[in-house]
Amino acid sequence: MTFPSQSEAATSSRGGGTGITAAVLALLGGLFHLVGVAGGAVLLAGDNDLGRSLLTFATHLLLAVALITGGVGLVLAKEFGRVATIIGAAAALVVYLLVLVLGAFGVYFLGLLDGDVPLVYIGVLCVPAIGTLVLACLPPTGRWVTQGWS
Repeated sequence: MTFPSQSEAATSSRGGGTGITAAVLALLGGLFHLVGVAGGAVLLAGDNDLGRSLLTFATHLLLAVALITGGVGLVLAKEFGRVATIIGAAAALVVYLLVLVLGAFGVYFLGLLDGDVPLVYIGVLCVPAIGTLVLACLPPTGRWVTQGWS
């Protein structure tokens, strides 16, 4: 009986570790944005600025759909899950950047009503989004979605 060398084991890895971790992060990000959907609905009901409320609600809804779809797809080891996760995480990073840029000009959305944009809050949001994006883009995750659970 022969055992594979470390280099053979590393190249034959199906990437389940990166794929499942990306899936968990995507699902957690999706759940975070589902809470934002509820907050956007509350804003719609009580805020005088309908445009900001609709933008907040729609942004959270789109990010939640992309990330949850991607996370479930990655758990199922499907290519659409990887693509949806990459799109959702990249879109989340763009939205967080927009919150910073527009907040500097006095345009507030994504639940921020007025005042200073909390940089620490945006920074904390970016960390899991970057992790999700990196893990979903890694080659082992690509192998995971082509080879799957078998």
